[in-house]
Amino acid sequence: MRMSYEDFADELSRSFPRTPERFQQIVSREVSAHMKPVKNTGRMTKRKKFYKALLPVVACLVLAGSTVAAARLPVFQDWLDGLGINAERAEQSIVHGDETGEAIIMETTAGSEADGSSPQELPLFQVTDAYYDGATLMFWAQPANEYFELGDHVYINDVDSRLEYVAETESGSGIYECKVTVVDPELQKTDTDVINVKVQVYTSPDSRSDYAFTVKSDQFGTAAQNSGNVTGMDFGQIVSYQVTVSPSVINLHLDWEVREEGMMEILRWGDYILEDASGRRLTHEEWLRSNGCSDPEQGADGMITFSQDLEIKGFDASSPTMTLIPVRVSWDANGSQIADSEEVLEDCAVTIDLTE
Repeated sequence: MRMSYEDFADELSRSFPRTPERFQQIVSREVSAHMKPVKNTGRMTKRKKFYKALLPVVACLVLAGSTVAAARLPVFQDWLDGLGINAERAEQSIVHGDETGEAIIMETTAGSEADGSSPQELPLFQVTDAYYDGATLMFWAQPANEYFELGDHVYINDVDSRLEYVAETESGSGIYECKVTVVDPELQKTDTDVINVKVQVYTSPDSRSDYAFTVKSDQFGTAAQNSGNVTGMDFGQIVSYQVTVSPSVINLHLDWEVREEGMMEILRWGDYILEDASGRRLTHEEWLRSNGCSDPEQGADGMITFSQDLEIKGFDASSPTMTLIPVRVSWDANGSQIADSEEVLEDCAVTIDLTE
């Protein structure tokens, strides 16, 4: 089922309770960048595509988006602009169907006079452009029918992956941006120059077809992976971390163990400054795509444990390290941030190794 950005904003307003000013502003930015809400699926908060259903707010959820580019730019340019410093690298992996001959091969299906098409074989939709870097598959589709919806699961080289959203790039354009997240670690790191994509396509509410298309390119990337821990900090430690790095997104999972509740609250909201190996810094408004965390638990030794998942955009994917610098912020009784209250906790900085 298709949903415009405006419809999504209206539904979000109806479904979510009133929140402090800070979070209203964050959600507003998120809607403008057609990001997705999240749902609580147990211990950790998880992302879910927005066009199927809207889900209740969960604890420790922060979303942030990027500015949408001008409509006169190519349809994929809006998405590229959100990648910041990684945009140029990502653009090299975009396959353009109108420039590359047989690089995008669409499956066909027989038309009929009943649906207004000729009896010749026709594709259910045409992929105009595609991108793949091991962590994310993006494709821009022009459907043959007015009704266009995809099923929840998308198979990339027969591996189940997660459809995040389908959204019309501009009202009335007839071109839909489709984002798929690769969740299988083996697929993420597999080097390939051919991806076969299988989807379920709804051409009406009660009509569904299995469909496939193939994209060929020698510019596809892989997502680097690393894991480790960070100890020796006065306020606690990262018992373990796992990181997946690609131009489209950096996913960082952190298992925290913290001594004091005050420090735990600072960390769990994700108000970090991120610094790459060259010293370039990003505020949380610039890098934060989503932040989900578990409910904190206090052990018999007094240490507070919780897990955190950060989805990061715009951070230099070629940097060998990422330093997280916590920021303490003060709030008034209404939940609004007190102006100029930010305190950068340089002595609490944590450095993550991004290399494999």
